[in-house]
Parts: sequence; structure tokens; C-alpha cells
Amino acid sequence: MVDQADTKEESSEGAHGDTTNDRKVTQGKAFKKKNTKNSDGKKYDGIPELLKGVGFTIARDGPDLYQKAVNRLGVYMCTTYKNGSDLEMCLDAEELILPEEPMLPDNPTPHQRNMWDLREASAIKNEDTLRQNMWSLYTVVLALCDANMKDKVKAHDDFVEIKRTRDTLKLLQVIKQYMYSNGSEDTYTIYNQVMATINLFCIRQKSGSQYKAFAISLRQCNRCVINWV
Repeated sequence: MVDQADTKEESSEGAHGDTTNDRKVTQGKAFKKKNTKNSDGKKYDGIPELLKGVGFTIARDGPDLYQKAVNRLGVYMCTTYKNGSDLEMCLDAEELILPEEPMLPDNPTPHQRNMWDLREASAIKNEDTLRQNMWSLYTVVLALCDANMKDKVKAHDDFVEIKRTRDTLKLLQVIKQYMYSNGSEDTYTIYNQVMATINLFCIRQKSGSQYKAFAISLRQCNRCVINWV
């Protein structure tokens, strides 16, 4: 009798132990999660921290994505580059804005001449810094493009010249053209030309909006018409 009772307890414990082990294995398989940190790290590999989460890609909401990326670029430039505010101003105006040259008055005094020399040297130095920052920003902008956008940009007729001169503003214009047209400029050329012309003539400044924003929208529509004429 005693031997039989011991045997039942051992078999019972063995059964429970097997069930517990099976349950652990099953739970381990059921609750296993995919590690997405590595994929995110590869996606933003080499991208500065301030620019993570933005990029240039062809999508339906391309204009919003472009403006978001450009705004983030402005913050990145002001906090990273020397005289970054000058660079951000060029990015906002979509053209290279060089520092103003100081004016030397007629019949200057020795003091005025010395001050003019100092300001002229400072203006030249700031211009050199601005150009160097523009060349450096070229690499950052190209790194923010996804694979599809890079292929389109590199296939553009002006890319060879853009790459040779490292023209960041021209590169952004090409990227903007693709993002605003949602990649359909090659398929619906006539339609896009007509719609761009209509938008140019029908554009109105919204109530309460700033003139600067309206001027940017007007310039964008005008550039779209020129690109498709």
C-alpha cells in the first residue's frame, strides 16, 4: 500500500512538472516579440538626432512631409552650424542670400576707414562660412532621402551639375518638385501643367495668414508652371 501511494505521488508530480514545462515553452513562443530597435537604428543610421523622424520621400502627403523636414532642418542648422541663422534664412527664401557689404562713406575719417575694414573682413568671412555650410548641408539633405527619392534625384537631368557644385538649394528644389507632384510629373505632364497654371491664377491669401507664407506659396506655384512649360 505504501509503495503504491509513493508511486502515485511521483507520477502525479511528474505529470505536473511536464505540464509546467510545456506551459513555459508555450508561453515563451506565444509572447515572443519582434525586436524593432535594430530596424529603426538601421533606418536612421548616420542621421543626426535632431533630424530623426523626418525625411524626403514620395507620398500622398508629400507637401506636408517636405515642410516638416525643412522646418526641422532649420532648427538643426541653427543649433549645429556656425552662423546657422544665415543658412536657415537662405533655406527659407530658397536662394543664396549673401551678407550685405558695408558702405564706406565719402571722405571717411581714419576711424571710419578702420571700422569699414573690420566690417568688410567680417562680411567676407561670413560669406565663406555660409558657402562652406551650404556644401556640408548637401550631404545631410541627400542622407534624408529614401531609396526611391535618391533614385529619382540621381536620374534628374541637373543632378550631375548639382553634385559637382554641391548646390544644396538646387537639390532641395528637385526634391520638392517630386514631393509636391507625388512622383506623377512624368506620367501626367499635361495635366500637371494645366493644374499648376490654374493654381497660380487662383491662389489667394487666406484671411489672417502672414504675407511671408503667401509669398512662399505663390513662388511654389510659379516654379511648378515654369518646370512644366
